[in-house]
Amino acid sequence: MDESTFIRMDEMTPPEDITNVHDEPRPNDSKVLDVLSENNSIYTFSGIMRKIGMHQESLSRSLQRLHELDLIEKSQLGYKLSEKGAFLVKEDPKLKISYTPLLQTYVPSNVHASDIISSMAGRWFKNLRWIGIVQSQPDYILQWYSEFGSFDLNLRVTPNYITVESSATSEKDKTDAMISAYRIMQEVSKLYGSQYGSFTTNPNNKSN
Repeated sequence: MDESTFIRMDEMTPPEDITNVHDEPRPNDSKVLDVLSENNSIYTFSGIMRKIGMHQESLSRSLQRLHELDLIEKSQLGYKLSEKGAFLVKEDPKLKISYTPLLQTYVPSNVHASDIISSMAGRWFKNLRWIGIVQSQPDYILQWYSEFGSFDLNLRVTPNYITVESSATSEKDKTDAMISAYRIMQEVSKLYGSQYGSFTTNPNNKSN
């Protein structure tokens, strides 16, 4: 992935009190930090729980410890690394999941990514549960997981296109993911259909 949206890691000045952190994160805390280190990601509580498979009470304790250590911050959208936390974790390639593009749609230049994100972030759909958002320049990735946790579905928002991609591997999950992908596209199209007309779908991804 590209460099983070807000701060380049190699250009940041370490916080003055970073060397004063004496408490080492516990194993569960490290798992949380690994997830949040993915390109300035912001995850909800349930999103983190889904990502690492941690029990609710254990995750609550980890988040509390990490917040007390000033390693994470909580915003309206969820949890993210603090400036201090960004210096104490490194991205773990083992956490990477392979995604397959399902549908791609052109977005007119006068349609802003922020409008799509604000309208779609945090929403649940029929069989999709919200996880969180990853911000990486110039992309924004909105993430959901299937009702039974068998696959993840991403809406990748770029300046000119939006792409729906999935981690589904079995034939059944691929079919379910494609149905969900069309549902996501339909919801995005509703945002601007009346003002800009229907989006143009990539010819390589034909709809019914």
